[in-house]
This record gives sequence, structure tokens and C-alpha cells, in this order.
Amino acid sequence: MFLVSNLASAADIQQKLTNADCRVFDKISSDSYSIAKYSDALLWKVSKAGNSSSYIFGTIHVSDPRITNLPEEVKSALNNSDTFVMEALPNPEDVLTFSQMMFYMDGTTLSEFLDDELFLRTAEVLSAFQLPVEAVAIMRPWAAFLMMNYPADNTMPLDLKLLEIAMSQGAKTAGLETLSEQGAVFSEMALADQLRLLLDTVCNYDLVTEGIEEMKQFYLEKDLNGLLAANSQHPYADEPLYKELTRRLLTDRNKLMIDRMHAYLQKGDAFIAVGALHLPGDDGIMENLNQQGYKITAIY
Repeated sequence: MFLVSNLASAADIQQKLTNADCRVFDKISSDSYSIAKYSDALLWKVSKAGNSSSYIFGTIHVSDPRITNLPEEVKSALNNSDTFVMEALPNPEDVLTFSQMMFYMDGTTLSEFLDDELFLRTAEVLSAFQLPVEAVAIMRPWAAFLMMNYPADNTMPLDLKLLEIAMSQGAKTAGLETLSEQGAVFSEMALADQLRLLLDTVCNYDLVTEGIEEMKQFYLEKDLNGLLAANSQHPYADEPLYKELTRRLLTDRNKLMIDRMHAYLQKGDAFIAVGALHLPGDDGIMENLNQQGYKITAIY
């Protein structure tokens, strides 16, 4: 019944998606996994001859106080840095642009792609994010999918907590990406793929929330191998769609962020905060910096 082509628009859909189009995930154990390089710490000291040292810290977008109450090693590194760099600096103009990207502005509605029951199921999940049904009705599929893959809490997540601390200390602030660039990772995917991602999430939302809790535990244990495994705990991880999503989210963005962080590393005394999944592995940020002659030292 999944009848949307790669070039589909609302007018091209022959039949709305229903609960019958759901495919149910079986939870896959992440107890065993291969060991990736640079996977046993969250905070790394990065240095090169002739430059002052900087720090790279792996974050997770949650507001759990077990995580936002920073360990002393992280506080010290942040306090002693002149510049704070995060994935995307949330300036008002970019936040507005990103918000506009998330919603249809041309009269299209999400219910053109989903039948009433599936749309209400989607709206029920998103109500936990303080989104009224009227807002859900005009959300783009990628935006609904993305929101559902974060915890449904409305307090300050770790990356914004770090920004707040840095600003209170008078540090310079910068971003490696714009929010618009981050949104384009999803918005430029084919509509059919956006809808499949949304459907897989809505139909397996209990497992999604369990996965978020498991990822938080791995993070607390500084186990980035576990994070990598938990990030792909469904039987469709080898499908082209999910491989493309991993490439867009991690591999491609790793290259971009490495290119853009060089100026801060060369100047030194920077604290760079990026999602923890960007750090480990052969394609990760830390190995790339190691290959470029930086000395990498685990701190925490």
C-alpha cells in the first residue's frame, strides 16, 4: 500500500497511508558490538605543535539532569576556553527560518498523506511536545519524524546548557553549521522516504522511547560503541533508506564539521561541542583529526 514515488507530491498519492502500512520493529539487542576507535570517552583534548590546545566534547540532545549536571573535567575545560563552538548556533533569524522549513506554507497538510486514524496517532505522539493538532496538521513529514526522535521534555538540553554557561563566562560563540543546513539533511530527502521514516517511528514509538532511554544510559557510561549500536536497533538498518540517512546525518556532516572546525583548532583555546555519535569510528571526527596530525588525548 506504500504508493508514493520518489518524486511524489500530495497530488500523486493514489491512496493515503494507514495503520495497515505499518511494519513493526523487533527490538535488537545491542549487548554485543564491534569496538570503534575513540569510543571510550566524551571529552578529548586536541593539540598540534605551535597551537594552543582545544577540547572536543560529545553531547546528546537531552535535558536529563544526570547528563546536564556537568562533570568537573567538562566544567574545567569549558571554563578555560575562550571560544565555544556548537553544531548550530540558535540565533533568532536561523531559528525562524528552520521553523518555517518544518511546516507547509502552501496549503498542503499532513493528512493528505495519512488517513484519519494514522494522523490522529501522529498528533497524539506530538502532543507530548506541546504541539496542538492544528500545528501537526501542517507539519512536513521529516519534521514530525525528527521531533519524535528526541525526548518529549521541554527543558534546556545539554548543548544549550553548555551555550548558556559559555555566554555567562563571556566566551565567544560560533556554530559549525546553520539550522537551515541541518534541516536540509531531512527536507531534501524524497517525500516517499520522509513518509517511511515517519511511519516507522509512529508505528514503533514505544521502542523509539525505549531506545532514547537506552542511549542516555550508554552516554552516561561513556560507551560510544553502545550509542552507535542503539542508534541502529531495528531490522531495517541495512535498507538503502536508513543507510542514506546515516550517511546524511553522520558521514557527510562529519566531513563538513571537520572542515569548519579547523580555524578554531588552529587558533586554540576552543571548546567544541558536537553530537557524541560524530566522534568515534574510522569516519568519525576524532580519527580524521588524528590522521591530520593532531594529538588526541582522552580527558573524560
